[in-house]
Parts: sequence; C-alpha cells; structure tokens
Amino acid sequence: MCQPAGIAKSGPQSPLAGLFSDRATSELRRLQAELGARHSFREAATLIEMFLPCSAQLNTTVRNRLGRIADELGHDDASQGDADTIAPPSPLTVFLDGAHIRCRSEYQKRHLDVVVGKVESPNMSRRFGLVQQAASSPAKQLRHHLIAQGWDGQSKVTVISDGEAALPNLVRRAVRGPVTHILDWWHISMRVKHIENAVLGLLQSKGFSGLPLLFDQPADTLRWYLWHGKVMTAATILNVLQIDCDRLHTETRELREAAKRVKARCQDLYSYLANNFDALVDYGHRHRNGLAVSSSRAEGCVDDIGNTRMGKQRRMRWSPRGAHRVAVTRAAVLDGRLGVSKRAA
Repeated sequence: MCQPAGIAKSGPQSPLAGLFSDRATSELRRLQAELGARHSFREAATLIEMFLPCSAQLNTTVRNRLGRIADELGHDDASQGDADTIAPPSPLTVFLDGAHIRCRSEYQKRHLDVVVGKVESPNMSRRFGLVQQAASSPAKQLRHHLIAQGWDGQSKVTVISDGEAALPNLVRRAVRGPVTHILDWWHISMRVKHIENAVLGLLQSKGFSGLPLLFDQPADTLRWYLWHGKVMTAATILNVLQIDCDRLHTETRELREAAKRVKARCQDLYSYLANNFDALVDYGHRHRNGLAVSSSRAEGCVDDIGNTRMGKQRRMRWSPRGAHRVAVTRAAVLDGRLGVSKRAA
C-alpha cells in the first residue's frame, strides 16, 4: 500500500519521536551539551559517534542542542522552580572580569567581550558567563544567580572588579540599588610594581649622581600606604616622585629617558586611583578579617569559561549569540548544574 504523499515527503517516522522533544532523550541532550561546552562542536560530535551506538553525529546538531540547553538554563533560572537549590539569605561577594574572544567578521569588530565571574556566599559559590548584547536581560540573568546564592533583596552585595565601570554597573542594575564596589588589589599592586621597576632602572642608569633614597624609599613605602587605605598619602608620594623626576631634565639623555618612564608610571597609577577613588578601601583590614581583596577568582573564570573553550589556541571566531550560549552552558557544566533531572523533556 502506498503512503499518502504528505507522510512520504516527511521522511521516516519513529513511534518514539512524540515522546522525546528534539528527537533525543534527556541524557543524550545533556551529554551533547556538556561535550559541546568542553570541546569544539566537531570534537564533541566525533566523541559521541566513537563511544555511543548511535547514528552519525553532526557538529551542527551538537551546536543546536547546546543552544537549546542554554535557553532552557535561562528559563529555569527565571522560573526559580527548584527551591532546594536556593541558599539561605547571606551577604554576597561578586567577582567580575571580562574575557576577550575573536568575533566573526560580519559583526565588524575584532573582539567580543564575555562577562564572566563568580558569586560567593559564606558556604557556596556559583560561576556565570554572559554576553551582554546577546542576553535578553543581562541584569535579570545575574539577579537570578544572586537569588540562587541566597540574596533576598536586602542582603549586602560586594563587587570586586578591575575598575571597568560597566562591570559594577551591571550588578547595580541586577540588585536595583547600591552595592559596595572594591577595586581589585592585584591591579593596584601590578601598577606599583611597574613604578618599582622603573625606579630601579633609573637608579641603575649610567651617570646617576642623585640621592637614591629620593626615589627608592618612596617606591618602597607606596605599596604599604595603599594596602592600609592611606590613599591621600600615596597620592602625595606619587606627586613628589614626579617632581623629583622633573629635576633631572638637565642630566644625560639616558637619565632623562629613565626619569620619563618613572613619571609615566606614576601618572598611570595616579589616574587609576583617581578614577576609582570611591572603590579604594583598607585592604589590610579586609585581609586580616578573612575577606577577599582580589578578583583572582574571576580571573580563574576567564580561563575556565572563556579562554579554554573559546579563546587562546583554538583560533575560533564567535557570534555574540553563540558565545553567550556556550558561556552559559559551560558555567553550568563546571558547577555541576547540568543535571539530567533538570534537562528532562
């Protein structure tokens, strides 16, 4: 008996197709999403085809399934259906940083910014990643991560970042109110180190006949004052160093160039501190009380979520939507949030 034309054109039919969305079990969809988040889509398809007794896999199938899982993750966060996963109310610390990956040529820019970070409460933590221009509501997505970690709308939220204004502003929009922003100590320390190296180069320059203490001692004490929150004293030291550098304008060319490098490093740190003055705190006091002073946890997320999968040696180019989906899924995979029960059809 001949099949009706409509059925014949639709291809082979499976009696189980109606039971599984996307023509796949929840376990297979989870596996494809997890492998797609850990490996390139082509590598993930090869691994599935190699170890599972299933039909030939296509990298586009893995990519599309990962995209659907990422959309479902966002929907699950929005619904907050699993109350057991929500922590009790507690103060939160948000560590933020940005990963820069290559962008596809049709978007007319070289790099794409992926916001990555970690939300920490006293007893647990949660990674996240997103692309702001691809997410339907970046602030709302971050707000769901905060709620999952125990934020009740009133708890204190502290943000630690490198001084990029867009990062703490994202958290302010998420909490719909003020937050405590702290400038990352590591970025301050690195700029102080640049001054120390420049001063060392000046003191070792041929023909230097000045007093080494005029340059060496201020550079050594600068870090101590900043660590203990004495910002105005540190700013005075930077100004004095610049004045002492200007006094070397009659020296040899080598000394003048070395003095210019010291002055440039001082100006860089001074501008950095001035632009983030409200985010400077007594780092020593926080450290002695066991509180975080650096966004190193976010730096780790840059490697875990951004560089390992989408950057560095892979030489991939991404669209904002594709990068956003991979970042969302990879963060869930690394946290162990991609359970089969949550991905059930």
